[in-house]
Amino acid sequence: MLKKLDQAFPIEPIIKQVSELPYFEKFVQLNETDEGRLFNGPYRIKPEFVGTPLGNVLGALGAIGEARLLKLKPEASYMAHSDPDDRLHMSIITNEYCRIIDLEENQMYHLPVDGSVWLMNTGNIHVASNFGAHERIHLNIRVLLPDVKDNWVKFTVEGGDYDWRHIIQISITRWMNRAIKEGKMLGIRKLTDREMLVTPRDAACLEELVRVGEQAGFTVTTSTV
Repeated sequence: MLKKLDQAFPIEPIIKQVSELPYFEKFVQLNETDEGRLFNGPYRIKPEFVGTPLGNVLGALGAIGEARLLKLKPEASYMAHSDPDDRLHMSIITNEYCRIIDLEENQMYHLPVDGSVWLMNTGNIHVASNFGAHERIHLNIRVLLPDVKDNWVKFTVEGGDYDWRHIIQISITRWMNRAIKEGKMLGIRKLTDREMLVTPRDAACLEELVRVGEQAGFTVTTSTV
C-alpha cells in the first residue's frame, strides 16, 4: 500500500516552518487550482508558501495535485474509505502510536519523520489513526488524475441511506481508482459528491461502473449532455 520513493528532503526546516504556523484545526492548504479542477489541476503554490521549505518540496515534486498539511489529533481516526487518486505522504510531526491501516491487507504502517516521501495506493480501503497522546501532521498530496476527453459521460448517483458518502467511498471510488490504473477509465472530473464526468474506454467499462453503483444501493443515471 505504501512505497518509499527515492526523493527525500531536509526535514528540520520543514518541522520548523510547520511549528511556526498559526494554529489550525484540521488542515492547511498549500496550493490552489481553478474551480472544478480538484482531481486534474494544474495547481499553483500559494504565494505565502513560495520559497519556503514546504513550497520548495512542492516545486521539486513537479506536477502534483492538491497539497495540504493534515492534522490528526490524539485519539482520532478517519472513517474507513478509499480515494480515486493516490497520495504522496511525508510525516512531519508524529508519535510512535500513529498508524496508516490497510484494511484489505490487514497491514499497519508507521511513517518516520525523516524527510522521506511515500506513495500511497489509496484504492485499498484504509484509515489513519492516532492512538497516541500527541498530534500527528502529515504533508498529504493528491496524485493528479487524467481529465475527461471529448467523449465524456456524466455519471450521477441518487438515493442511499444516511451514510451514502461512506458507501460511495468504499465502492465507487474504490472501483474508480483501479479502473484508472487499468485503463478502463481514461479521464475523470468531479462535479459534486454525487456527480462526475468520466471518459470510459468503451461501453463495457461504463456498464461496469453503473453496476458498481447499483450494487451499492444507488439509482444511477448517465448522460452525454
